[in-house]
Amino acid sequence: MIKIIMSNCLILTTLLLSTVQAAQPLIATIIGSGSPIYNDQRASASVLISNGETNILVDMGNGTQANLHKLDVPISSLSSLLFTHHHLDHNEEFVPLMIGLLMSNHDFNIMGPVNTRNFTEANLNVYQEDISYRLGRTNRSLDERKKAIHLSELKGGEQFKIGAINVSTLAVPHTIATIAYRFDYEGQSVVVTGDLTYSNTLPEFAKNADYMIIDSGGMVMSNTQPKKRKGNQNKGNQNTDNQNKAKQHIKRAHLDLNDSSLLAAQADVKHLVYTHFLKGEIDTKESLKQIRKNYQGPVIFGEDLMLVNQADKPISSNITYPVVDTGQVAFYSNNQVINEPSVDQAFFGQDAQYLINQPSYTDNHDGTIQDNVTGLQWQQDLTEKLTYQEALQKVKQFRLGGYSDWRIANIKELYSLIQFTGAVKGQKAITPFIDTNYFKQPLGDTNAGEREIDAQVWSSTEYVAKTMNNDETIFGVNFVDGRIKGYPKYHPRTHQANKMYFRFVRGNPAYGKNNFIDNGDGTVTDHATGLTWQKQDSQQEMNWQQALDYSEQLQLGGHDDWRLPNAKELQSILDYTRSPDTTNSAAIDPIFATSVIKDESGEKDYPYFWSSTTHLDGPVPESGAAYVAFGKALGKLHGTVMDVHGAGAQRSDPKTGKAMSRGPQGDMIRVYNYVRSVRGGVEQEKSTTSSHHVFTQKVKKNKTIKQGGKGPGTPNRFINRLDKNADNRVSVSEFHGNRSQFNYLDMNKDGYISEQEAPTGPLKK
Repeated sequence: MIKIIMSNCLILTTLLLSTVQAAQPLIATIIGSGSPIYNDQRASASVLISNGETNILVDMGNGTQANLHKLDVPISSLSSLLFTHHHLDHNEEFVPLMIGLLMSNHDFNIMGPVNTRNFTEANLNVYQEDISYRLGRTNRSLDERKKAIHLSELKGGEQFKIGAINVSTLAVPHTIATIAYRFDYEGQSVVVTGDLTYSNTLPEFAKNADYMIIDSGGMVMSNTQPKKRKGNQNKGNQNTDNQNKAKQHIKRAHLDLNDSSLLAAQADVKHLVYTHFLKGEIDTKESLKQIRKNYQGPVIFGEDLMLVNQADKPISSNITYPVVDTGQVAFYSNNQVINEPSVDQAFFGQDAQYLINQPSYTDNHDGTIQDNVTGLQWQQDLTEKLTYQEALQKVKQFRLGGYSDWRIANIKELYSLIQFTGAVKGQKAITPFIDTNYFKQPLGDTNAGEREIDAQVWSSTEYVAKTMNNDETIFGVNFVDGRIKGYPKYHPRTHQANKMYFRFVRGNPAYGKNNFIDNGDGTVTDHATGLTWQKQDSQQEMNWQQALDYSEQLQLGGHDDWRLPNAKELQSILDYTRSPDTTNSAAIDPIFATSVIKDESGEKDYPYFWSSTTHLDGPVPESGAAYVAFGKALGKLHGTVMDVHGAGAQRSDPKTGKAMSRGPQGDMIRVYNYVRSVRGGVEQEKSTTSSHHVFTQKVKKNKTIKQGGKGPGTPNRFINRLDKNADNRVSVSEFHGNRSQFNYLDMNKDGYISEQEAPTGPLKK
C-alpha cells in the first residue's frame, strides 16, 4: 500500500534522503519553458531543483523526459515529483516518470495539491499490468514497490525537507488548486510559483529569494503590442491596491507583466526568471519596459535546459558548447612582442584582438572547481598516475564534493582548460598553460629521470588509428608545454600499460558535441558553439602572417568579418572519430571540404591548419604559432616518416623560416600551413537582461576588441560583460573577482567601477 502523508498541519518530519550532506550548491534548471500549445523549441512546464544527489522535479509537462535525457539526468536519479497543479501541460509526463522511478531501487516522493492522490492511484490501477510485467523481470512486485512511494497532498503552509533541502509551500490563486514552492539550502533559495494570478501572500513567501521562477503571463511577443491594463494604476495606497487587485484578478488565469514585476519588487528577489512562454519570439525590449516600471533587478527569459544559476553565462539550449577563450592578451610579430596592431597594420587579426568567453572559475572549496563558462565542474587536483584501465575503475567509485557522477574528461572537455598565457622552453617549464590559481599542476619528476614537461594529462579519447609502431594511442593535453598529442597506451618495448595523470569532470554532457548546419552559401554554422566556419579551406598553404591577412580579407556568405580562429576554436571542429587511416578522410566532419596534400612521405594526407594563437616556446618564444593537425601529426624517426601524435594533435610551427624535422619525435616543421576562417562568437553590446547570448557577427573591422579595449564608438568591454543592471558601472555584487581586486580598481572609493576605472588588460590575481 502507498505510504500517504496527509498535510492538514505543518509537516515537520524529514522526508526521504535526509542524511546530512556537505554544503552543495542549490541548482535550478529549467527543463521545459513552454505552454500548453505545442512548440518544437520549448517543452512544457518543468523545473529541476538539485542539491548533491537530491533531484526534485517540479511539474512534468510534455517533453520533460527528452530534455532530462539531453542533460544526462536519468529518471532513476529523481528524488521527488512535485506538482504545482493538475493542468495537462504540467503533469502530462507523470506516468512514464513514475513508472521509471518504480523500476528503480529507492524510495521517492509524489507531492502536490488536491487530487494528487487520486491522480497517482488511478494511473497505478490503469497501468498495473504493464508495471507488474516490467517489475517481474527483476523479480519484484508492484505491491512491494508501492511501499517506496511517499505520497502527500498539500494545502499550502507546509514545511519539510527533501534531502538537505528545506521546502516550504504556499497556496496561490489560479483556476484550480495550485501550490508554489520555496527551496532553501545553506543560504541559497529558489521559488517556483507555477501558474497564478496576483497573490498578496507571495511577496512574503518569496522574500529575498535568489531566484523566483514565475509565470510569464502578459509577455510582449514580436509583432504584438503590450496589452493595456484596466483599472486604477495608482500604487500610492499599496494595501488598498493589493486588495482591489486580488478581487480584480480573481477570474484571470495568469499574471501580467505589471503583476509579476510588482511581486518581484515587493519580495525583493535577487533574480526574476520568466518561464511558461507562448509560441513565438519574445520582444525582450518591450517586455523589459513593462517590467522595469516595478522591478530593477536582473531579468532572465527562461529557455529549455537553462541552468538558472548561470543564466548570465553563454550556456543554454542554443549554446551548449561555448569555447573558452585562450586568455592571450599580448600581441606578437614573427619574433617579438609588439603593440596592438591596427586594422591597416601587419599582424592584425591575431588572438589577443578578440574577447570571446574569457575564462572564469569558482573555487567551491571542496576540492572542485566550477567553470563558469562551460558549466563543467572539475577535480581541482590531478589523480595519481594511472593506467587507462585503472582510471576507468577509479572514476566509477570516485566521490568528490558530494557527487558521484564523475567521468574521465574527453579531449575537448580537457582542452577547454588550456590557457595560452603559458610559456615553455623546450623541456624546461616556465609558466603552466592552465590557471594555477584554481588548478593544481605538477611538473615532471626530474629526480626520477623525467623531464619537467612529463606531466601529461590523459583524456578518455582514444585515437581511432595507430601511431608510431602500430601503437594504441590516447590523446592527452600537456598543460606544461601547451600541446595536444597522442600518447602510446602501452610501452612500445615492455608492452606494460603506461601511466598518466587524469583530471575528472562532471556536468554539461553536451560539451564538445557539435551541431553543424550547411548554410548553402559556402559557410557552415556550428549551433553548439555559435561559430560560423568557412566550408572550403584556403586551398593553398601560407605562413602565419599571410594566414592572418587571408582571413581578414575574406568575403564569404555575405559577410566580411572573418578572422583566423584561435587554437581552441579550431580544435572545437575536430572530429576524433575520423582519421586518414580509418576513414580515408581528414579528422573533421565531412560537411566541410578539406584539401588533400602529399605529405613528407609522399602519401595522401590532409593539412595542418593555422590558428591565430602564438605559442610561447623555444629560444625566441614569440616565433611560433599553434596549429591543429587535421591529417596525420607526422615525425621522422630513424629515417622513417610516420604518424607520431595522431590526427587531432595541436602543436606549433615557426611563423616563418624553412621546413625541417626536429625534436625527440622528429616533428615535421612545415612553416606553410592551410587556413579555415571563422566568424562569430565575439561578445557584443550587453543586453539589459542577465541572459548572455553569443552573437554570430563581430564588430566592424575599424574597431579592435581586447579586454577592456575602447575602439572608436566601442563601449567598454569590461563594463558590458559585468554590468547586469545597465547603469554603466560595475558594483561589488556584479564584480567577478575578489574584494581586493575590486578595491584596487575602484580608485575613487565610491563602491563602483566606472568606465574610466575599468581595466584595459587582464586582472591581476
